Amino acid sequence: MASVKFVAVSRGVKEIMEYVTNKEKTVDRLITGVNCVAQTAVQEFDVVKKQFRKTDGRSYYHIVQAFSPEDKLDFETAHEIGLELAGYFQGFQAVVATHMNTAHKHNHIILNSVNFENGKKFHQSAKELAQVKEFSNRLCQQHGLSIIEVKADPFAIPLWKKKLRKTIKNCMEQSYDRADFVRYMEMLGYKVKWEESHKYITYTTPEGYACRDSKLFDQTLRRERMEEYFAMGGKEYLDSRIAWRELGEPVPTLDDAVCGLASIFEALAVSDNNRFHLETVHHSEEEIQRMLARGRKVERTAEYAVDDEQDEEFEQYHGFSMRM
Repeated sequence: MASVKFVAVSRGVKEIMEYVTNKEKTVDRLITGVNCVAQTAVQEFDVVKKQFRKTDGRSYYHIVQAFSPEDKLDFETAHEIGLELAGYFQGFQAVVATHMNTAHKHNHIILNSVNFENGKKFHQSAKELAQVKEFSNRLCQQHGLSIIEVKADPFAIPLWKKKLRKTIKNCMEQSYDRADFVRYMEMLGYKVKWEESHKYITYTTPEGYACRDSKLFDQTLRRERMEEYFAMGGKEYLDSRIAWRELGEPVPTLDDAVCGLASIFEALAVSDNNRFHLETVHHSEEEIQRMLARGRKVERTAEYAVDDEQDEEFEQYHGFSMRM
């Protein structure tokens, strides 16, 4: 996914310029001046500031525009997109350098803070930053690249994200394991990046929006919750919760099953044996063994402080006593 980050700089532009134009990171054809000559940009920036007597305060902005390693993008196209982004700041001088030394392609844009046409300074308000990110997203969409939402707000969920959340839950309800889930999502046009080395699950919608599980604002869809659900068999576990419900109780939902599991694994984690056994009353012995295996407590012997009524209810549903 493409992302844009701003860094305000008060001094040291020469050092920054040397860094972004370092020949170990880029080549001459990927270094371009906008409204200035790249090789003399530092001096030209200073001339404009002195001309309008604005040599104090924030002097330069360092903008980093990064692209997803999964996007099919060559360095020349990445550089072109960087130049188009620099062009958004009309009347401002900039140097665009595209780096080639990392897995993800990215542009560095060094922007003079003073407009050479009218002498006004660029102000980095939250609203203006959001507008720049929106513009960068549009550029990426035009080039067929993935994009990132401008702002993650739990109280203003965009329609595409609501659809993504609903799609994930529908696929979870049909899937027995992670491989099933990814396959169902891909059949619907969604990409799923779920790797052991990454903390988050990242989804890319058919429209190109990229979103981490943590930005879906739904605890059921967090990676750790989904891993617990699929460790218990996914659809198999959800079906068992529906089958074990008491007469007259509403049919358990996916959210009910996942949140219930979260409570059970929390009890395991803090060694709350009483709560663990009470919350697993309606589970089979096989399901309990799966939970213990997931909680790495299969070989641990626990002391159970329970009364006869609890033990009788537990034995009724499981076929064996809580007293060992």
